[in-house]
Amino acid sequence: MVSATRWLVMIMRSLLARIMAFSFLSTVAMVSALALIVNYQVSASFSNYIYMYHGSGMHGMMRGGDMAAMMGGDMMAAMMGRPEIEFLASFRQSLTLVAIFMTVAGAAVSYYLARSISTPVLNLNKAVNAVTKGDLDITVSDSRKDEIGQLAKSFNSMAASLKSSNVLRQRFLAGVAHELRTPLAILKANLEGIADGVVIPDAAQVGSLTEEIDRLTKIVEDLRDLSLLEAGQLRLEFSSVAVNDVLADVVNRIKPLADGKSIHLALALPDKQAVAWADPTRFCQIVYNLVVNAIKYTPVDGTITLSATAEGDKAVVSVADTGVGIPPENLPFIFDYFYRVDSSRSKHSGGSGLGLAIVRQLVNAQRGTIKVNSVVGQGSSFSFSLPVKPS
Repeated sequence: MVSATRWLVMIMRSLLARIMAFSFLSTVAMVSALALIVNYQVSASFSNYIYMYHGSGMHGMMRGGDMAAMMGGDMMAAMMGRPEIEFLASFRQSLTLVAIFMTVAGAAVSYYLARSISTPVLNLNKAVNAVTKGDLDITVSDSRKDEIGQLAKSFNSMAASLKSSNVLRQRFLAGVAHELRTPLAILKANLEGIADGVVIPDAAQVGSLTEEIDRLTKIVEDLRDLSLLEAGQLRLEFSSVAVNDVLADVVNRIKPLADGKSIHLALALPDKQAVAWADPTRFCQIVYNLVVNAIKYTPVDGTITLSATAEGDKAVVSVADTGVGIPPENLPFIFDYFYRVDSSRSKHSGGSGLGLAIVRQLVNAQRGTIKVNSVVGQGSSFSFSLPVKPS
């Protein structure tokens, strides 16, 4: 008895069993109630019929025994003849068969309904367990058009997002390891050479080591900025920013770097000052990173043009170059961490692959948008928009 009770408890823990039991018991209750109501209504109507058409005639034919039977027993039974009794028996038998048929049909419908509800839920549960174990390639059928189908689509979207995030995390960690390993290896080799007396620690050597340290410092600072931006913890001080003045200042600061590659920097600014509502320091950092990136990919005697316009409630800034361009298949990933269209060129120019990722995060943090258009062999154009000062 105990084992049977335990088995029943285990069965009822199943979602399929609970839904089926609830649906089946509801069906049985409805069929039973319907059968009782129909039987009562038919019996009542039949009693009225017997009394109306047979009661008056039989009343005069009654004798003592019959009267005693009617008074002491079932009056209707005394009034009914064989045809009436057979009719009632046939009706009740038919009613019982219909009730049994409806109960069996209800059990089948209950099982189908329970399966249709529980199977997708159980499949989702298995998929969730698989995801918790690290299987991010799993998907569930989302062909249904009801709420369960919407839930399945949401799960598939979540699994795809987790997989994408996992790939980005792995790429990010690999990029960090690679970017840190190279300057550390250089520093270690040179310091070991100095310790062994193979390398002379002259001014040139010290300058080279200082450059590697500066590179490490820049990578660490970029990683810190990215982590703060993604966590929403980077403090921004918003104010009105004169866009034309910022672009002119960036050109003056970065002109020596452009002159070193014989690259011409041009300004295309409107007569009316464009004003953005942004953090002045971070706004300048966005423009600076975009120009530095353009210099890396623009050949000798190329041109980089900085422009600004006011479009409604947005201030739009564009940095266009006449560089090598970006292949269409690379455009969706251009703002990812450590992503390089041409890894050898980026390494040669000293880029860490974090500049554009920081640019996107800074633009998003200031409620702006950024986009890129590029044609291979003709150049690229990065443009971002930020809100103007709120009224």
